[in-house]
This record gives sequence, structure tokens and C-alpha cells, in this order.
Amino acid sequence: SNSAIQSFASFNHLIIYIMLCMMVGQLKSSWHNSMMMIDEIRSGELNRYLIKPISYFYYNFMNFIGHNSLFYIVYFIMMALVPIILGPGYVFNSFLQVFSFLIALFISVFLSYSIYFCMVCFGFWFGEVRALIIAYNVFNIFLSGQLIPIALFPNGLKQFVMNSPFRYMVDFPVSIATESNFNIQYFLEGITIQILWCIIIYLIGRIIYSFGIQQYEAFGA
Repeated sequence: SNSAIQSFASFNHLIIYIMLCMMVGQLKSSWHNSMMMIDEIRSGELNRYLIKPISYFYYNFMNFIGHNSLFYIVYFIMMALVPIILGPGYVFNSFLQVFSFLIALFISVFLSYSIYFCMVCFGFWFGEVRALIIAYNVFNIFLSGQLIPIALFPNGLKQFVMNSPFRYMVDFPVSIATESNFNIQYFLEGITIQILWCIIIYLIGRIIYSFGIQQYEAFGA
């Protein structure tokens, strides 16, 4: 429903929302790691993972977290400075709100990575899937609310985004951080939907990977 979408009490509130959306969008972006995975599939370097007792999915997820670790430190410091510079009432009005934001952010990072992993797995059948990653990035930046808040979308597009995983990668975590009065029911309902999307996308990725690995011929190895 439209009532579940972030509303803005002032222009400053809107600016902070957009700024946080840009930060969260950077923290959950996995395009660099995805390009490395695509190269490993194309070159045959995937072989070194197949002979080891490790999960290719989780191994690269941890690499993704490590690659973005500097971003986490810098952006968390910037987020902490927002209420100091602009005053209270705009963001993180309670410790429970901070904790809830961190939970939603971690789940959004996992959801985003799972979507990238699904696209990477098409590299088992196609020689070049970088274009797919780039196209997804363009649509994702817009549909997740990083450029324009979802609350300002036309009704038809807004309804589509509300029923898609895009909203739960950026808009939902930022909405939690910028709520004037933290709503625990809103948080729990959103987290539940986030987790459901994670399970769905993760299973789709595992299915695509299992079929793809059967077609894998390690060209270039």
C-alpha cells in the first residue's frame, strides 16, 4: 500500500533520504565482484573452487563483503555525522532504529548479491553476460529509489516496485533509518518480505548454478 512508502516531512528530510539511498546503494552493489566471477567462469579458473570443499556462492559473498569493507567504514561514519550536523529528528532517532537499520541493510546486501549471482550463472551458457550486469545496474539504480524516491513514482510503476525485490534493497532500509517514529510492525513486516525474497532468489540462483555446472567445460583452463 502507498501508506507503507516513505513520506517526507520537509525538504531536508528528502535530501537526507536521497543521500542515504546513494550510500546504501553503494554498499549493496556487487558488480565488481560479479565481473570477477564471470571472468573465472569464462577462463576456466572456476575449476580451483570445484575441487575444494567450499561453496562458490558463499566464498564470493565473503569476498564481496571484504571488497566493500572500506565503504562500510566510511559511510557508517558519514551516517553517524548526519544527526550531529543537521540536528536530531531526521535520522536514527533511537538505538533500536539503528539496530533495525543494520539488520535490514545486511539482508539487502545478501539479496542484492543473490540477484547478481543469478545473472553471473548465465555465463555458463553465454560467452558475454557483462551487458546483462550493466543493464541491471542502470534499472536497479532507478527502481530501488537511489535517484528518485519511490514515493514520487507514478502509481503504476510504484505498485510494481512495491511488489518487487527492488524496494527492499535500498528504500526499505533507508525508510527505517529516516522514520520519525519507529514502527516495529512496519519493520517486522518488511523484514519478513525481505527474507522471503532472499530465499526465493537464492534458490533460483542455486538451481541455475546446478544446471550451469553440468554444462561447464572449463574452456581456457
